[in-house]
Amino acid sequence: MQRKRKLFLLTLIVLIFIMLVAAVVASGKAKKYNFGGRTITWATWWEEAKPVAGRSEREDLRLKREVEVGKKYNVKFDYLTVPWGEFMAKYITTVMAGDAMAEIVSVQTDWFYPTLLLNNFCMNLSELGVFDFKAPKFQKETIDFATLDGSVYGYEIGRIEPRGVIFFNKTMFEREGITDIYDTVFNYKWTWNKMLEVAKKLTRDTDGDGVIDQWGLAGATGRVWRGFIISNGGNFIDISDKWHPRFSLGDPAALEALQAYQDFILKERVIMISPEGSPWDYPVQAFLDGKVGMLVAQMWNIDKMRDNMSDEYGVILFPMGPRMKEYTSEATLHHFKVFPVTVKNPKEVAIVENEMTEPYKVGGELLFMEEKNEEWLEMRVTDDESIQIVQMIWDKQNSIFNLQEAFGVMDIFYTIDDELQKGNSTPQAAVEEYAQEAQMRINDSLML
Repeated sequence: MQRKRKLFLLTLIVLIFIMLVAAVVASGKAKKYNFGGRTITWATWWEEAKPVAGRSEREDLRLKREVEVGKKYNVKFDYLTVPWGEFMAKYITTVMAGDAMAEIVSVQTDWFYPTLLLNNFCMNLSELGVFDFKAPKFQKETIDFATLDGSVYGYEIGRIEPRGVIFFNKTMFEREGITDIYDTVFNYKWTWNKMLEVAKKLTRDTDGDGVIDQWGLAGATGRVWRGFIISNGGNFIDISDKWHPRFSLGDPAALEALQAYQDFILKERVIMISPEGSPWDYPVQAFLDGKVGMLVAQMWNIDKMRDNMSDEYGVILFPMGPRMKEYTSEATLHHFKVFPVTVKNPKEVAIVENEMTEPYKVGGELLFMEEKNEEWLEMRVTDDESIQIVQMIWDKQNSIFNLQEAFGVMDIFYTIDDELQKGNSTPQAAVEEYAQEAQMRINDSLML
């Protein structure tokens, strides 16, 4: 028995020794890359993409990593800024000429789909065998959106930039006796009906002249009806089959949302409608002036509140429609990265980018370049609850990409919105009147 035990132990020791030797040999033969001093260029339409020493902790970390990765792979880094209005034309013309505007390009959702994706202007990144798109560093919302027939064509890292929210005037809410709005949201009791109840309390003629001068709800152009549609599980255009996008305002969920939207305007009279000829951000200014209790807007407007608003404000999400059990957040004009299909030696670019996109570890915390975080929010809001609301967008990954602007049908959407606001049509009639024309344009837009 002892002899067998000794023999087993001896065999185990030999196996461990062999494994250690193999590991040492393997490490000595680890593949070393030399990409010949090529330059990896990132293209955006905004200047701030290029890191500047001393501007922020993240940019300093980025520059340090560029040195490390550049030395490891023998590459250099550069940044290209192309004006927004020229960006798509430059992307397409360079690819058609067999070149690429940059190795890595940041594109809007409505640039990427349908034009760039369906016309083979973006590289199939899955085929490179470098990125693990299931890794936590990648944005799930973006990966899902940029997937076609099981392959991934675009990506972004870190937490998605928060977009669609409702700003509310905390001072006005307290003045009107509404003190439990955060509890309502966190306890999942924030519904269309509850929003209507709150909006009615806020909508008032404060000076007795017979004219409403304090409104419960408003939104920059198109924001309110987008909120209703997305929060009920509907959308303007259904891309569940990306090869065959479908005009979907006629779906039951969308029609129910449009009816609620029209009722809030005409029947309940709690939504402020901008005067004819007013600027697109008229409702934003009305909110800043203390004339609106709830403003449906994108999160980037928060700097305006911080810099121009005397009343206290907070952030909540758009309420749930009757078909939903979770909140949503509109993510119009989200940006993410792609490789133009004509990039030379793309696997080299992917290897470098995979290392460049790893999170920075600082004090036990993982940081990503340009990511909005709690510190960013704390500089713009005065309460912890607003930060928790934005964390819900991040944690629950409930951002919805709205492709309303992607298919050349914006004028149709504006017309339907106008008819609903004025009561010229029912939602069913308005949608039926324009559905065929909208679908024809969608079909036409699939061809470059």
